[in-house]
Amino acid sequence: MALITFTSDFGLRDHYVAAVKAKILSVSVNLKIVDITHEIEPHNLFHAAYVIRSVFKDFPKGTVHLVSVNTSTHLQDKLLAMKLEDHYFVGSDNGLFSLISAQKPMAIVELKKDINNQNFDPSFPEKTTMAVAASMLANGANIYNLGPQYTPEINMNQRLLRTSKNQLSGVVMHVDNFGNLITNIHKDAFVQSKLERAYSIHFSREQLDEVSQHYHEVDPGECLALFNSNGFLEIAIREGNASQLLGMEFESPVHITFLDAR
Repeated sequence: MALITFTSDFGLRDHYVAAVKAKILSVSVNLKIVDITHEIEPHNLFHAAYVIRSVFKDFPKGTVHLVSVNTSTHLQDKLLAMKLEDHYFVGSDNGLFSLISAQKPMAIVELKKDINNQNFDPSFPEKTTMAVAASMLANGANIYNLGPQYTPEINMNQRLLRTSKNQLSGVVMHVDNFGNLITNIHKDAFVQSKLERAYSIHFSREQLDEVSQHYHEVDPGECLALFNSNGFLEIAIREGNASQLLGMEFESPVHITFLDAR
């Protein structure tokens, strides 16, 4: 069965999510729609990028990912379809897609907007142009049938991890619903730098000298650091909100310092 995922900042109080799904099913009733989340912080592209990057490769190759976060309603702004890592993405030219993968897209097209009929609504393009494009891709349409080849105008650079012989310098790239702080320090970089050396993790006014394997290694209210299921270093407080209690947020610095063996 053809598969479409749907991610948005619509929330769940209104009819917007249902309206988009209704349009997709009106094009092809046999399509399966999987909600990733509709609780993306409004207009927050970095939140959306983290969520999508964390999960899209868990779906089968060929899955279509419909994304509506900070979608523009201006007629002159572009709507895109993209093939990336053997997945398809439909969304707005707002820079979001440049944040979800380090690989180059296999194809990008600008979606055609037919302003003379019901296939385009400038006030709700997700329900018209984007839903139709996602449905067509899920049903096997060639991406180049959706519009002309296009080079996105907006590219948002990911914050890169800075490395030196004795230090990894990263930042918080996401604060999750529990207040846990997910950094851009990946386990692979940590292992490559650590070797047999001792280390310390510095953040806010705190310091830790080890990485935990799970949250329950410390007592309630204590800080810990662990590598999450996506391999990124996470700062947490057991049964507490690390973001609030540590005064840290998006782009707050986190450093790992390695001590040379004596």
